[in-house]
Amino acid sequence: MLSWTSILFSLSTLQLAYIIYGVISRVFLSPLRKIPGPKLAALTSYYEFYFDAIQPGRFVWKIKDLHEEYGPIVRITPWEIHVNDVEFLDDIYAPSFRRREKYAYQTRTLPVPLSVGGTIQHELHRKRREALNPFFSKKSVQSLGPMIARKAELLCKRLDDHLNSQIPINLSEVYFAFANDVVSQYSFGHDNDLLRDPIRAASLRANLSELLLGVKINQHFPWIVETLELLPMALAKHIMPPGVLDMKAFSARISEDIEQVLHDSNDVKRGKRRSIFYELRDNPNLPPSEKSSLRLEHEGTLLVMAGTESTAKSLATTHFHLISNPPMMAKLRAELRTVHEDFSWTELENLPYLSACIAEGNRLSFGVTARVCRIAPDEALQYKDYTIPPGTPVSMTSLCAHTDETIFPDPWTFNPDRWLGQEGVARRKYQMAFNKGGRNCIGINLAHAEMFLVIAAVARYDMELFETDVSDVEFRHDYQVAYPKLDSKGVKAIVKGKPAMA
Repeated sequence: MLSWTSILFSLSTLQLAYIIYGVISRVFLSPLRKIPGPKLAALTSYYEFYFDAIQPGRFVWKIKDLHEEYGPIVRITPWEIHVNDVEFLDDIYAPSFRRREKYAYQTRTLPVPLSVGGTIQHELHRKRREALNPFFSKKSVQSLGPMIARKAELLCKRLDDHLNSQIPINLSEVYFAFANDVVSQYSFGHDNDLLRDPIRAASLRANLSELLLGVKINQHFPWIVETLELLPMALAKHIMPPGVLDMKAFSARISEDIEQVLHDSNDVKRGKRRSIFYELRDNPNLPPSEKSSLRLEHEGTLLVMAGTESTAKSLATTHFHLISNPPMMAKLRAELRTVHEDFSWTELENLPYLSACIAEGNRLSFGVTARVCRIAPDEALQYKDYTIPPGTPVSMTSLCAHTDETIFPDPWTFNPDRWLGQEGVARRKYQMAFNKGGRNCIGINLAHAEMFLVIAAVARYDMELFETDVSDVEFRHDYQVAYPKLDSKGVKAIVKGKPAMA
């Protein structure tokens, strides 16, 4: 009969053998063994965890440092490669006719696997994307022009209130309210009316921020969230991390909207509430599984979250730099005088300097800042002398692309002129704020319509920054989107006046 000592010795021996096997297989036998990079990164994902969670949100910066040491291609985890070469973007983020899949490990950050953004398989993604594409075409978004303009007008009324009171305004919260109202109205046929409720807007922005600050823990330890979700809410709420609680609360609000859609009559759909999810509900080409409550909840959660946070950050970043650079604001105002006061998105798109300001704001807000891996399951990718085996997750971060000094000289300086002329047109293929390829951001037209209409509207106001500097918009931490210093309160300003634009 075996003693406990013998059993423990056997188990320890097996564990040691397993560790040794892992070391040998990852460092010496892996098909990625010839890719340059630190041995510790090849050995364990805790290398990534340290810079993701302990530092925090700094792994994308560490990757940038690794390229300085090892060159343009680096093995950054036991299974993953990062390429710092903008000329390789189209190979990584290929068009939809070339099969590219997502990396399951990275979809754990936000638990919405049934959404188009969380879909791993190439063919299923195409089907889900095709169902949504008509709502985000340029023609469809142009039809939203009057609704977006009304929201922009309401935003300007908020500015007028602060002009009269001379109380500082938090532009980050105002832009959050605006973006959330627009995407919610289009998605569900109604919105939270956050532009009229600044206290609630500030609260929801803080909640979403807490949610995003928890994505790294979700990614590395998904079992924590999964375990806590098995517990009764009365108990779980006392021990859940704030980000998990906020995710559940956010999803619960979206779930209520989806349930309303599913139970509303067709008459409502044809009336005021006609919107994306009413149309998806009644789409005869979608099977019932694609119209289930949970599936639509995941889609709605991601659409509202992405359509709020990214757009709001881009607006705040762009406006901050324009306020900080009076000559640029003057140049923009001079260009805006060439269009009628009741401008449309189509008219504004034709203004070169406004377009350049928005492109530069998008560049310095970085879009999705996390590594967005793509997997080519059926083809080996060739990067210079390196063959990347099929099935390997490969990425390039927007941080590396947008700060490549060969493309964007003096990359941390806000300089709209870099987007003008033939050279500016050529640079646009390196813009990653909305990602690239067949899985790029579906909401790019909606985001652009919002940005053009809002920046043109707020340019009519003279503002002075209040308790705000570049550290309040500067990319310092990666939590899916760019975070500035973690104690930032946002971009705040005092509205000083409304200069004549005519």
